[in-house]
Amino acid sequence: MSSLIGEPFQVSSYPVATKTRHEKFHSPTCVSYNRDFSGHTTVTVQAEGIHIIDLSELHTVASHTCGSNVTFSGPASSRCTPVDDGRICTTYAVVSSAPEVAVKNRDRTVWIMKQKILGGTLGKSDKREIVLPHEVARIYSDDKSSNMLLISSTGDISVADDELNILSTLICPHEQNFLDVFFFPGASCTFLPPRENPPDTIIMFCSSSDSTLLLSIVSVTGKDMIIIGKNQVSTSHGVSGRKTQQHVIALSCGPCGVLSYINESHTWAAYQLEINSSSTSITQIGETLSLGQTSRLNAHSFGRGICLLSLSSSLVLLTTMTGTPSSEIAVLLWDMRYGVVLASQAIPIPSALAPSIKLGVSMSLLLADAGQVLLTLCPANVSTTAPSTSESPYRSTVYIIPLDPNLKSTIAGAIGKSPATSEWLALNPKTEKLANNDPRSTLLVDMANHLQHKEPHKADEAFFRWVKEHTSASGPSSSNVLSTSTPDGTASEALYGYSFVKELLGLFFAKESTGKPQYSPRVTRHLIESRVISAGMVDGRLLTALKQHGDWESIMLSFNSVVDISEDEMISLAKALVDKEREPQTDPEAMDVDSNKAWTPTLSAYMLMCVSYPTSPAALRLAIRKHLPDAQDLISILKLLDGWAVGGTEEYIRTLLKSVAANVAIEHRGGAAPPYDKTISFLQVLLDASFVSLLQYPPSHELLRNIMSHIEPEIGLHERMGYLRGALEPFAKVQSRIVKERAEGAPKETANEWRKRRKHQEQQIALGIGLYRLEELVI
Repeated sequence: MSSLIGEPFQVSSYPVATKTRHEKFHSPTCVSYNRDFSGHTTVTVQAEGIHIIDLSELHTVASHTCGSNVTFSGPASSRCTPVDDGRICTTYAVVSSAPEVAVKNRDRTVWIMKQKILGGTLGKSDKREIVLPHEVARIYSDDKSSNMLLISSTGDISVADDELNILSTLICPHEQNFLDVFFFPGASCTFLPPRENPPDTIIMFCSSSDSTLLLSIVSVTGKDMIIIGKNQVSTSHGVSGRKTQQHVIALSCGPCGVLSYINESHTWAAYQLEINSSSTSITQIGETLSLGQTSRLNAHSFGRGICLLSLSSSLVLLTTMTGTPSSEIAVLLWDMRYGVVLASQAIPIPSALAPSIKLGVSMSLLLADAGQVLLTLCPANVSTTAPSTSESPYRSTVYIIPLDPNLKSTIAGAIGKSPATSEWLALNPKTEKLANNDPRSTLLVDMANHLQHKEPHKADEAFFRWVKEHTSASGPSSSNVLSTSTPDGTASEALYGYSFVKELLGLFFAKESTGKPQYSPRVTRHLIESRVISAGMVDGRLLTALKQHGDWESIMLSFNSVVDISEDEMISLAKALVDKEREPQTDPEAMDVDSNKAWTPTLSAYMLMCVSYPTSPAALRLAIRKHLPDAQDLISILKLLDGWAVGGTEEYIRTLLKSVAANVAIEHRGGAAPPYDKTISFLQVLLDASFVSLLQYPPSHELLRNIMSHIEPEIGLHERMGYLRGALEPFAKVQSRIVKERAEGAPKETANEWRKRRKHQEQQIALGIGLYRLEELVI
């Protein structure tokens, strides 16, 4: 699910000032990116300074320290100019407050800081101060004309040269609440009418008034500016039949003209913007979505807890903090045209950010080079709530999120994504409730009554009686009428249905129940074996809910039948078993008083299921780092992997030879060990996630040497076997075709194919050459 989004990694982290003199709120850390300064980002840190970071090598190439009493109105902008013996980096920063800036000049003063870069060394920094005629909220460097665009929160737009001499000003009045402003190169804007000479830059100014989103679109060519379009969109959408009057909390627009926003009720709508010569039209794309798994904590103002970034066509990247029980930063790639999640990735909450979660988290996304997105996470409301301490416990963090540079919106990419999408959407009561005359509704009421009276055995009897009646009525008679499952679960799915199974599980795992709800392991295992359960049906995750009831047998069954078990949940249960194995063992001669103690699998049996289960390497690495940070916990798992890694390739070759001799497919390895390739893949991910921790833990060194001694011969064997690929490939293709024909039945040969085969045989006989002939020539 995460092949389109790579694993995010941290670029830098900065302290957050807890006390500022200026009363106006500004984000603690802002990030900007200029196409003219490719591969470098400018990070503006309040009460600290400005840093220019090389994204390819992740190091700072230039810094401007400004002091703890200086705050900025927004992100600084940098550009690079080549000179004979190096390059000059020029940074423009709008000052909100500073000891040397007068109160009347706040948000109008710009510092121009120039620094010469000679190879890897920095020259002397030169700073100048310019006071502009109006306030400035954003600075943008026009790549085509080399001018600077200055935008205020009230709609004043000015074009200036590189020394900030004002060339022209356009007043685009917006007295309402300023939200954001977007800049696009004119040549990339597909929502404009085709022109021979496109404008240098397109500016989209966004503000809100009550429940209306206001848009103003400005074209900039040289120093000439003109308003080419105005429009407005109502942010009151109806979801599940109810009207909502909400303000915008997240907004994004791309050069393709796709505008999307999320309001306070977490409903999400997308629109296609089109500008013609005489009018501006805006049309909704897809359906309005209602997000369900996002955290509502402090997500009531713009940029808090959730943010958007428009990519190509109708693709939008969404970043949000998920709700309990496993709070994390979720990165989701949506296709708004089809309303599906194409890919997802998760970032654990940074330890420096964890103390400020209750205060709220500010997020921002910024598109950098192709295939890179910058994510900034900052604590919110810190300056007004934090105690006055010498050192702040809060920090802001900047990440890089790698993306597939060839992302496109296609119906082929959207097919099959509904199950993964459903876990992020709120349920629609109209579509999820069963009809009153549905016999399944009667069964649910009957079972709920039995469970309420603490009679789970009667609930079991009612369920299996219903299954027997409906199985006998809907299918052929069988000696075991409860065997309704098929290998793909289609028959059982038709019998039960998603909504029915979800409500049935809700009877056993209800969170709102006072006390521990009654549980039926028989019904749960029957549903799991029938392949009608998915992990997303249970609030708080399926395996965790089963563990709370001590039903490890159902957990082990789930690995064979449930297709969406998360890596995080899988490893969290492995951690529980590791802790249990490390507990001091009781005296075997002592009398066992608790005869009803639940069965618990051994760590070996559980890890066998985990290693054999399909996983994503990136998500598995995150889960291991989260739940198994201690190297001592990993030793037990490494010992198992060490044993499973012995002699894997030789056994695999013997199995293949048996398969060729019998012309049938034979399962690799028995039930005592997982497939060798999956063992090596799991081992590689575990070492990637925790190799440094293992090196710092001396008891693991001998085990790591043993693993290396098992794997090194396998590598040499693979290299030698590689020489046989060319010679054996024709035989492998024939063998694969024969096995497939035996399993599916050989296709009937057509008359044309028969004539070709007969002609080829006659030619071979005439030449007198078989498949192989060894001849010796003696001279």
